[in-house]
Amino acid sequence: MAVPRNFDSIILDVDGTLYRQAPVRLRIAIRLAAACITQPLRTRRAIRAIRAFRESLEKLRSTPGSDQPAEQLRLTAKRTKMPEAHVRSLIEEWMFERPLDLVGGFPQKGLHRFLRLAIQHEVRLGVFSEYPAAGKLESLGVREPFAAVVSSFDPEVRRFKPDPAGFLHAAQLLGSSPGRTLVIGDRDDADGAGARAAGMQYLRIGGRDFPSFEPLCGHLFED
Repeated sequence: MAVPRNFDSIILDVDGTLYRQAPVRLRIAIRLAAACITQPLRTRRAIRAIRAFRESLEKLRSTPGSDQPAEQLRLTAKRTKMPEAHVRSLIEEWMFERPLDLVGGFPQKGLHRFLRLAIQHEVRLGVFSEYPAAGKLESLGVREPFAAVVSSFDPEVRRFKPDPAGFLHAAQLLGSSPGRTLVIGDRDDADGAGARAAGMQYLRIGGRDFPSFEPLCGHLFED
């Protein structure tokens, strides 16, 4: 795989890229199972809401819209037959808040070394995530290096990947042109397609070429 070198900024995905998502989801599932004992009705509703919320996101990726996060909430409420306010409360609790104490325990291998090398090489760093990311960065202990923390929920974006809006907004905050920006993510259909639509370079992490940040460090900064 050809590795780009003509970049001065890097925009990273968060979920599945900066940390390993599978073990976090497993532990949330265990917590949900335990909560079924003490709060069975609310927890069953939470499980339904989480499933519908994720399914709605994937549906909306291929559906242009002016406010996709709002539409995701509406679709989830419709699918679960619950009020939007109740869905929002369940999602904020179980998808945005409860995972935060878990995320820091599963950083992607080589993440901290990668960030140190990027700083040493004066590369500007940002993240663009589907969902609010600041708390996850804090949990991982890597909030400080990122000059731009962007999510699809931000008022300047309101679009899901692969729409290029979030990538372009992050690059603007970093003071970087699209052609000098590298995107690193774990999904070619979302991160990769969005990067290409924004005129940016893209590398996938988690595959055969770059299973973690360890080999990426050498290819980008040390050869």
